[in-house]
Amino acid sequence: MKKLLFQYAVDKDFLAAVGYAAGRLLPATGRMLKYRNILAALSAINNRDAVTSNMPVRVRIAPISVCNYRCLFCEIHKDNILYPDRSRNIFTMDDLQAYEHMLSHAYNLSFYGGSEEPLLNKYFGSFVAYLKKKYGMRMAVTTNASVLSKELADIFVEYGFDTVLISYHAGTAGTYKELMTGDIEKVNRNIAYLARRKLERNRKKPAIDLNFALHKKNAGEYREILGRAKEFGARYVQVNRYYGGRNRLQDKKVSFEYDTENGNLVLDDIYRAAADTGVRLQPARPRYWRSDTAAVQWNPEDVDTGRKCYEPWLSIHFNPVLDDENCHYVGVCNRAELFKVNYRKADLGRDGFQAIWNHPVLQYLRKTVHSPAGNALCRFCKNRKTGTLRNVDEKQYAMHRDTAITRFFEECAAGNVKGSPMAGVEVLTENPHSDRKYQDVIELLEREASGI
Repeated sequence: MKKLLFQYAVDKDFLAAVGYAAGRLLPATGRMLKYRNILAALSAINNRDAVTSNMPVRVRIAPISVCNYRCLFCEIHKDNILYPDRSRNIFTMDDLQAYEHMLSHAYNLSFYGGSEEPLLNKYFGSFVAYLKKKYGMRMAVTTNASVLSKELADIFVEYGFDTVLISYHAGTAGTYKELMTGDIEKVNRNIAYLARRKLERNRKKPAIDLNFALHKKNAGEYREILGRAKEFGARYVQVNRYYGGRNRLQDKKVSFEYDTENGNLVLDDIYRAAADTGVRLQPARPRYWRSDTAAVQWNPEDVDTGRKCYEPWLSIHFNPVLDDENCHYVGVCNRAELFKVNYRKADLGRDGFQAIWNHPVLQYLRKTVHSPAGNALCRFCKNRKTGTLRNVDEKQYAMHRDTAITRFFEECAAGNVKGSPMAGVEVLTENPHSDRKYQDVIELLEREASGI
């Protein structure tokens, strides 16, 4: 419902204008900042402003760059080959406060960064207490819950942390150990404690959500997962379809993209079982596979030009840098990193952050994301085959993605899109995790192994 209301407001010029005018009447301090900022963002999206007066509404930060799991379906395996001595990048309270001008305006902050476990950061509880007391900020974390300690659970309940999304991709000990490499009984005890503390304190938060990425290896585990969701009082189970890539499962062809008929039957079974047990699912209705997904014929012109994307005005991500200390890669979506920021050297106050948020590269992205010609990056993302290609042919997917990112930066260079140099900020020119780099490392390791 919130998404529908937001979309409606964006599409109505009058509402966006009135909202922006009303927002300027709100106090520009304290907890009202985030609401004033949302209304400014609506106006900026509606006007397609290249230079926007609002700050990011949604922020995502990776508070650490390591993980204690080696899930077979995660790209941590590729990361560990590229960066065998990966940096830890443990975010501290001082680091968090360096981002405070931006965070003071944000409506939502999520802690996640790909192949890392946020709760390994020993300062995590302090982040929650500080931000909740000062800004009442909505916060979420994606976690495997293996290190969800009693101390952290108590902090989450005490301060009303909003959402704990738990990666829960198997329901039995054996399959969980095989796929996620962890101990499901320990995880279950941690979640049960959090659920019990909520009941004891008569609190609704944090919401406990389970993330279940469905594929052939775990399809038979849904009853156990639904049962645990009921036991934990989970708000819902997210039923996602396996998302492929460079991992330890891809060669096993576990995606139902290879067997869409049976995959759709499994989806029907899951949704019937959830209805019978009273467990809510997300999405509320099955998102079926199409029957033609296994054979992907890539056509660069097969682009959904009507698809709208508001991320360049709404979101910013600070993702792990695995080969450098005190750094984040910065982007506005999951397709590409745009900058590399050393958060202990860069000016992330009002003027410094605005220089990043309204950098000419981001201005170009905002100008072209909805234009008829678009840009190379957005055209790749909006291609109707992109999602399926990742699940069935990770090499071809990586090639097209890396090419699109490089061409995007080439378009910026050709249009003389560049900003003034900033201390601690580097504008990228290619995908820092490109498949070419991965292949180069693999070939080097193979030559070393063969003695060549």
